[in-house]
Amino acid sequence: MPYILNTAQDTKEMLLAIGHKSIEELYGRLPCEILLKSPLNLAQGKSEQETKKSVECLARKNSPLSEFNSFLGAGCYDHYIPAALKPLITRAEFLTAYTPYQAESSQGILQTIYEYQSYMCLLTGMDVSNASLFDGASALAEAVLMSLRITRKNKIIIARSMHPEYRQTLKTYLSGFDFIIEEIGFEKQGFIDIKMLTAALGDDVACIALQSPNFFGLIEDVQSLVAYAKKTGALTIMVTNPMSLGILKTPGSYGVDIACGDGQVLGGNVNFGGPSFGFLAAKNEFLRQMPGRIVGKTVDKENNPAYCLTLQAREQHIRREKATSNICSNQSLNAMAAAIYLSLMGREGFKDAALYSLNLTHYCYDALASVPGVTRIFSNRFFNEFVWQVKDAKKIVNKLHKKKIIAGLPLRDFYPELKDCIVSCCTEKKTKEDIDNLIAELKDITA
Repeated sequence: MPYILNTAQDTKEMLLAIGHKSIEELYGRLPCEILLKSPLNLAQGKSEQETKKSVECLARKNSPLSEFNSFLGAGCYDHYIPAALKPLITRAEFLTAYTPYQAESSQGILQTIYEYQSYMCLLTGMDVSNASLFDGASALAEAVLMSLRITRKNKIIIARSMHPEYRQTLKTYLSGFDFIIEEIGFEKQGFIDIKMLTAALGDDVACIALQSPNFFGLIEDVQSLVAYAKKTGALTIMVTNPMSLGILKTPGSYGVDIACGDGQVLGGNVNFGGPSFGFLAAKNEFLRQMPGRIVGKTVDKENNPAYCLTLQAREQHIRREKATSNICSNQSLNAMAAAIYLSLMGREGFKDAALYSLNLTHYCYDALASVPGVTRIFSNRFFNEFVWQVKDAKKIVNKLHKKKIIAGLPLRDFYPELKDCIVSCCTEKKTKEDIDNLIAELKDITA
């Protein structure tokens, strides 16, 4: 019996109400490779306890990440998490922080979210931040929707050097609307192709969406890109790695209109890709077009500081179909974890983590020059990721994996023209010995 107790008649009535003939038709738009072709390989007739034990035995066959020397990044990064964070975030007061409404929110919860918003404004150099979104990809999509509402134009320019999954999420968000998405390629050094960009820009462009550091780890010339956008009245949306802002200029200092991205690097683990949250910050003039919830600071009738949810133009409140978004599942707990992480690291600790990541990545990049058959492509203007090329890259990655080394992410599935390329990452948790081990094993394989 299914865990969700829908009878066959229940299912039939619900499908009829939404205009589908079958479950298969309902899921028809999902990629076929993620759909089950057959039932899960679990023994029939087992109790819940027996089934759980069977799955746990299977899970124990997996090797823990700690056994591997990992250089994998591409959107999820293995940074050090201060020991105090977990005991603090698992306090009962915080664990109940899932998407609270005003009546359900204590002043402590609201103040913590307000502190998170303040941190994100400091990091990004923007005026206002919301109380988090689902993840980095949905944050980009919401930022683009913001730009469409603000400009009332229908064309979006997005850099092909943007994270591929972010681009796909944006296309999914906009698939039901009559908007034009034009992708701008990258030149031989891995940066946005300026000639393509200027040719695509026009009075109908709502925004330019770019990533810096981009998917290849490269630091774009954001100031020039913003200037190109301003000439045609387009907004600039910048996806960024918040860890990089410990040492790089803020999006706000470049004149970026909306900054967004994924906050996993701020105290999040790498457990199958998270937990994570999306952040979004913008100029003050766009405050009323921001999605999700915002916590504001005011005073109560006795003139004491007080915190409250404000500008709640969400569909559950007063705006209904005219709402700025339908964000129901923000990530308050993970956003709070980010605020705690930043407070524990402090300004200097956060800067040091970014600097160590930068220096170790450049050491790894330089060391690869000594490996036969390896070519370092693109520019060396990168933060904590870079791209390198080797013949039969996927086979090399698999051979290194058998030696308990995760070399990085092969790019062939995302960028066919980079079929023998790998994007690799170092964080402050890497050591010189870790990198030297990678180089030694790589030399042995390519010899």
